Amino acid sequence: MKRNLRSLLCLLIVIALLVGCTPTGGNDPTGPSETEPVTEPTVDPAVAMAELEDRLASYAQLGSSPDDNYRTWYEIFVYSFCDTNGDGIGDLNGVISKLDYLQSLGVNGIWLMPIHPSNSYHKYDVNDYFDIDPQYGTMQDFENLLAECEKRDIKVIMDLVINHSAALHEWFSVTAEYLRDLPEGAEPSVEDCEYFDYYNWSKEKLSGYSKLSGTDYYYECQFSNGMPDLNLANESLRAELTKVMRYWLDMGVSGFRVDAAKEFYTGNVEKTTEVMNWLYSTAASLKTDVYMVGEAWSDFATIASYYKSGFLSFFNFPFADSGGKIITTVRNIGNANMIPSYAKALQAANEAYTESNPNYIDAPFLSNHDMGRIFGFASGEEHKIKLAGAMNVLMSGSCFIYYGEEIAMPGSGNDPSKRAPMYWNELRTDGTTTPPPSCTIPDEYPYGSLEDQINDPNSIYNFYREVIAIRNALPVISHGVTTAEEALNVNCISAQRKTWNDQECIILMNINTEAAEVDLSAYADWKLAATLSVDGNPTELEGTTLNMAACGIAILLPN
Repeated sequence: MKRNLRSLLCLLIVIALLVGCTPTGGNDPTGPSETEPVTEPTVDPAVAMAELEDRLASYAQLGSSPDDNYRTWYEIFVYSFCDTNGDGIGDLNGVISKLDYLQSLGVNGIWLMPIHPSNSYHKYDVNDYFDIDPQYGTMQDFENLLAECEKRDIKVIMDLVINHSAALHEWFSVTAEYLRDLPEGAEPSVEDCEYFDYYNWSKEKLSGYSKLSGTDYYYECQFSNGMPDLNLANESLRAELTKVMRYWLDMGVSGFRVDAAKEFYTGNVEKTTEVMNWLYSTAASLKTDVYMVGEAWSDFATIASYYKSGFLSFFNFPFADSGGKIITTVRNIGNANMIPSYAKALQAANEAYTESNPNYIDAPFLSNHDMGRIFGFASGEEHKIKLAGAMNVLMSGSCFIYYGEEIAMPGSGNDPSKRAPMYWNELRTDGTTTPPPSCTIPDEYPYGSLEDQINDPNSIYNFYREVIAIRNALPVISHGVTTAEEALNVNCISAQRKTWNDQECIILMNINTEAAEVDLSAYADWKLAATLSVDGNPTELEGTTLNMAACGIAILLPN
């Protein structure tokens, strides 16, 4: 009983930390008065690029990430990523052609949005779980992709869409034909049509159900009548889905991103948790080091409860999106009353998730294909975009980056506009795809294309390169248990300590548009190992005083 009370208290504290503070800023007369970040220093770009490459090389000397599931993952919508055959639609060969780019960025994992045959542009309505959509290529192309990724130590996870199938999938189309041919007054039987029990049927119009034309039956379809929900309690269906997972794992994928996990039983956490437990335990029996990350777009307490299923990872929605802890912290830049709560929220979240599953791996992210992009969340302001990106990448667990995030592509509004073509170059000749149906793209991209940014040492792209390189060099960042470093976590300095095995680090973030001094006299046995700048201004240690640039970040390691 006491343990339950402690757990409840922990959840209440975390929820307060995550959502208790509302954004304040320049439009709030009671909030801080925000000024622009310090002007970028005048430096020869060629010299600055050489210095950047030297820093990246020096980080590699610090260490490297172990070969496990704590990775920097890159979400790819193949349709919009890179076209190599000139039809305007991205393809698997396009992904292969950009692997060197991804490797130079520092990512070591790829999440592929659905690549199975489908009649939609987004392909979340799967017609065949055992094949590749011909728009994207062939099975041989996919095998080539896996082989090329293996050469570069890049793992691949696939979208596993099993909350629902397409209405055109054989399971549903055969069942629909069977029901339409039933004699009047006859009841359907799984002996006559096994697939009937693969879906959820009713003779009443229930919430989230649509009528099957030509019959008296309604079927569950919470998202769309073209995507009927699967009955995941059915053992025969579970056997089929086990075959699906075995097929792709045997081919060489490292695991799956599980779509719409909280909708397995919409509104029923207990039944949904049971399916999660079956799904992960089954996948782990097929591949001992399988990586599965679930999409449970929900509040903190619900996600914490889902971890009791034994599932390895869930996307950390409370820290993501426009209202998540990262963005609300960045929007409160310069607010000394709010900034310290960020490190405390990291600690509280870790404690609660660990309580549910000691083996969990967090899955932080900023945005994905279902939400607006970070550009809009950060009001298009470069220092905020960079800060938010660093806060995500420096979180513990497996961090996820949405394609185009590293060049601050804008995207909002309808779903297709959030999945716009990757902006490789201004002329759109380097594999740039045709926008998906109903997609709106801006006339001008504020921060330019990748080609515009790649040789700019202060670009958002190169900022991402640097923060990812630091993460990869110091596995304590991705693997570490996070606690707020109370002595330093004051005013506009967000301070966190990470501990993993015999390793430690302290991450300091000056979430302010003014420079700051941090007294490190009590940390004489620590050294400044790495810094990040949003504008080229340095963060430097002079004696026991750390002079932090506006929006600067510092990583300390023990001597």
